[in-house]
Amino acid sequence: MEPLSETTSISEQTYRLEFTGSASEYFRIWIINVFLTVVTLGIYNAWAKVRTRRYFYAHTTLDGHAFDYLANPVAILKGNLIVAAGLILFVVSQQFVPELNGVVVLGFYAVMPYLIYKSLRFRAHNSAYRNIRMHFHGLVRESYRIYFWWSLLIPFTLGLIFPYIVYRKKKYVFDHIAYGTTRSRFNGTPGAFYYIYLAVFGLSILGIAITVALSGMLSSILGESGPETPTVIMTLVALVYLGIIFIAALIQQYIYTQSSNYGWNHSTLGHVRFHSSLKTWPLVGIRMTNLLAIICSLGLLIPWARIRRTRYILDHLHLIVTGDLDHFTADQGTDDHALGDVSADFFDIEVGL
Repeated sequence: MEPLSETTSISEQTYRLEFTGSASEYFRIWIINVFLTVVTLGIYNAWAKVRTRRYFYAHTTLDGHAFDYLANPVAILKGNLIVAAGLILFVVSQQFVPELNGVVVLGFYAVMPYLIYKSLRFRAHNSAYRNIRMHFHGLVRESYRIYFWWSLLIPFTLGLIFPYIVYRKKKYVFDHIAYGTTRSRFNGTPGAFYYIYLAVFGLSILGIAITVALSGMLSSILGESGPETPTVIMTLVALVYLGIIFIAALIQQYIYTQSSNYGWNHSTLGHVRFHSSLKTWPLVGIRMTNLLAIICSLGLLIPWARIRRTRYILDHLHLIVTGDLDHFTADQGTDDHALGDVSADFFDIEVGL
């Protein structure tokens, strides 16, 4: 693919990621994955995850070259079995030795930073572009500092440390990713994340106030028209519920767009800079319409929803390259166990970019 545009200097070029996946193609993969995962009692999940990621990687191109996902499903299966064993231990302790529940939960909290560290290493090591693998060079002790020790301070600081922890999480990822032998660098500051969460606080208060005001107005209107009491109650409950969903989507997408844009726009990879231009309102619209489509289709439009969101995100991420993309060299690195990756997915731990 040719550079997106002529740029401001002689040797600087702008490239964009291109996503060529389609909902119909991915639906066939998704429905087979679901069927085989169910009939094999979850064993096929490892192969389903690899097939899905390989599809999305293979249909994401940069300068005419696709990305590769190289993970071995057997490694993920082993991780699945370990996670399943842990879940069974929790359920058994809850049924027969409930006093051990706290110990099991604390044990998971204690091991979570290690799982996040392993997840980042596993995903990076199994991602490649032009036959050059990516790597993650973060240290496990730093993961424990961020995800364990500093997280313990959240209640003691009345949450004021939370934006700083989010900043350190972004820095932990963006500052330690490598493509071959070239390391990434992150030059962001904590102040930007305090601004994001201050805006989130304002949005939350405003959203709650609007929802309460609209509920009061509707209650007055319906009350004057004399409908049955259950109808009024159901209408108010539905309105409040929809308002909460909308506010949650707005806050979630605002945090995602602002933190993602800031992370990418303040990172470099050798002679490559990044420019992310995600917007909150388009992602809120995508989120709400995707949710409606999934509900109305009883889940059958999940592939369409995922393709749609992925295309929007990748369409708004550009690379600004001084020179070209040929000046990277491979670094063999080391293999990593899939336990962290499986655990992060299973417990919905956010570790991505």
